[in-house]
Formats: sequence, structure tokens, C-alpha cells
Amino acid sequence: MKKLLFSLLFALPVMAQDGFRNENGKLIWQHTYPAATNMQAQLDGNPELQINTFVNDVHTGSADKIKNTCQEGSPVMRNDCKFDFEVRKDNGNYVVTVTNLKIIEVMGPMQARTVVNRCEKYFVDATLKVKKDPRTQKDMGCADSFLTEVFGGGSINGSQLTMTAN
Repeated sequence: MKKLLFSLLFALPVMAQDGFRNENGKLIWQHTYPAATNMQAQLDGNPELQINTFVNDVHTGSADKIKNTCQEGSPVMRNDCKFDFEVRKDNGNYVVTVTNLKIIEVMGPMQARTVVNRCEKYFVDATLKVKKDPRTQKDMGCADSFLTEVFGGGSINGSQLTMTAN
């Protein structure tokens, strides 16, 4: 019984950090992937993810225009996205952190105007707290599942990415 209680206590902080969190009005997304994930293959297999540096087992990079594949949420969630990311090994697992998430909206009758907005415009209120309304929560769930799929192996822009063991 003691072992079960200790394992739950140590597992909760790891689980609690997955998803979105708000740091001074800036949204940060984080997800922990198991060590069995071949993260290098995931990063190399997705041409929309650009690796900028690789130092001390930490990959940093960006995605400049990646199609959001989530079909849930409001219409704004169907737009392309751009973001910065960091992938690092932590306790044998891979921790992916996404910052500077922006939504690229194409507007106008001829789709001639492009507006790039930080996701905070949609998810954070004027007091710098995450909005709690149902639409925002559904959109954040959509963004969470999309980002989890991008780094965890799923269908991105029609190409199938898979997880493999190291």
C-alpha cells in the first residue's frame, strides 16, 4: 500500500505538467512522452518542424506554418499555426515544450490578407488568466490534441508518422 501511495505522489507532478499552463499571461504547452518514443525519428519525419539547435540532448526549433488537424473547436482552430519548441530528455522520458504559439488567419473574400495572432488572444483574458468559458476550453483541448499528435506520431497533413522503440 505504501508503495502505491508513493508511486502516485511522484507520478502526479509529472502528469500535472502536461497540457497548457499560463506563465504571466503567456501560454506554454508541455507534454511528456515515454522513453520508447523515437523522438529523433519524429522530428526528422515531420518536414514542418525545423530543428535550429541540438545541444546536450536538447532540440530547439520551430514550425512556421503547420496545418492544425483538429476538427473540434471553433473555426479559428482550423487555421495553420506557428510555434517554437524544445525537446529534452528528462528522467528517461522526452519533454516537449511549445512556446510562442500563433494562429495564422487568412482573411478576406479572396483570402488575400494574412493575420498572425498569438494564441493568448483567444485563450487569455485581460487579467492575464486563462479563460474558463466552454468555447475556450474546447479550443484549448483541440490545440492540446493537435500538438500531442504533432510530436507523438500521428497523421500530419496526410502523412503517417509512427512511434518506434529506440
